[in-house]
Amino acid sequence: MASCCRWYLVVGLGLGTAATGLIFLLAWRDIFDILVAEEKSLLPGSALYKEWRRPTIRPRWEFYAYNWSNAEAFLSVPQKASSASFEELGPYIYDEYTEVVDVKFHQANGTLSYRKRTFFRQSDVTVPVEITSVNFVALLASHLARTMHYSVQRELSLLLHSYGQGVTVSRPVGQLLFTGQREPMLEQMRKLLCTGKNVSVPCPDERLAYFRTFNVSRRPSEMYSMDVGVQDRASYGIVRSWGSLASPAGHAQFRPCDGFADLTGDLFPSRIDRHKPITIVLPELCRRLTLEFDREQLVDGIVGYRYTVRMVRPFNGEMTEPTGMNSCPDVSIRLGRYGILNSNECNGLPVFEADPNSDQPADDKRQLYFILEPTTGTVLESYIGLTYHTVLRPNEHIALFQNVPELRIPLFRFVRHIQLSEMKSAKLKQLLHLLDVGHQAALGGCISGLTIVLLTVLYACWWSRKPSKNRNDEYSIIGMQLSNGERDTPFVK
Repeated sequence: MASCCRWYLVVGLGLGTAATGLIFLLAWRDIFDILVAEEKSLLPGSALYKEWRRPTIRPRWEFYAYNWSNAEAFLSVPQKASSASFEELGPYIYDEYTEVVDVKFHQANGTLSYRKRTFFRQSDVTVPVEITSVNFVALLASHLARTMHYSVQRELSLLLHSYGQGVTVSRPVGQLLFTGQREPMLEQMRKLLCTGKNVSVPCPDERLAYFRTFNVSRRPSEMYSMDVGVQDRASYGIVRSWGSLASPAGHAQFRPCDGFADLTGDLFPSRIDRHKPITIVLPELCRRLTLEFDREQLVDGIVGYRYTVRMVRPFNGEMTEPTGMNSCPDVSIRLGRYGILNSNECNGLPVFEADPNSDQPADDKRQLYFILEPTTGTVLESYIGLTYHTVLRPNEHIALFQNVPELRIPLFRFVRHIQLSEMKSAKLKQLLHLLDVGHQAALGGCISGLTIVLLTVLYACWWSRKPSKNRNDEYSIIGMQLSNGERDTPFVK
């Protein structure tokens, strides 16, 4: 009886160990997701919140400018457009600095409202190089006035002449890209063009560059609202822009024509499904990208999903979207308050994005991609390269541009690259290693419990079949007669 109890206890112990391991195995995914959510928490005071406000990982930008090497000869004598010669100069390396300001946490809906400042600092010290390119100020005047009354165009023509503007200029690359040059004519253009009758005309700043002059003004973007995933983890990282609305409080529901509501390429939710494309918006570049899974790729020993950009679309009201983007009343959603480029998409200026699949060098055509760690949604690496150009067109009402040929002029291109730092990569490896250890421990518990049960059953079967010496002993009665005088006394043994 005691032997049977021992077997039952051992079997129960084994089954209990196996059941505990199985329960832990099934629950470990949820437990790990909770740990990841704690690591990715953007609540005020958390480690990631501090990193988000003052990023220590800074994107690296490589700029290439196009020098119009035969501009004077080309414009002095009418020639074919193919004879224009442009020389690519660079790279000029800049680091992107971002700071988040005016942050407020809204506990009711689990969002952070904030504004964003972006500026650039040159990381390599190079000799200043003069770039000859089209006169952006004069070209802008002709572009903005092309649909206005004849009298306005003639007044602009006289204004260009009085300020001695030419078709081309030579400027240091830093001025062309970021700082610009103070142009007295711009103030006169603002008075002439930015009137109550021309509310749709973008008004130029006092300094005009291809990138908006954040390096001079340090002005912030418009107000954003980001979901931190408190109520729904799948909404983690979704940023909303409320467009022309001064405050989102007056609208209980977001409307597509008010702005956008998408991921912005900085933060992604956990547990990424490779079979679903990801749509992101780059508000600084005024572009919407569709990311589709390409392949798995190792980055610093971490397996990531490589997503390539299959579609680059301007963020305007003419796009066809199931959310109703094509029903917006305006021609485009105004991104001029926060786009960092003075491009047509961001600010309505005559700087156009070229086709990323045809205008980039051969080795850069495939270089629009994101690599994401699928379990935590961490961005391991991203690479975005775009090329911009303008178009020189004749204008019969602007004397400066009456006899110019129509010409597509490349201006600049850039490559924006960011990769997870070694320290953050090591920390991510530890977190992913914990996931493997948890799975292994749970599987080990299941296997150990089942092994105990199996060995106990085998031992019990073997014990029940083992021969017993006590059961084979035979007892016999032997009669013996002993002599005791004349009486016979039988003894039993």
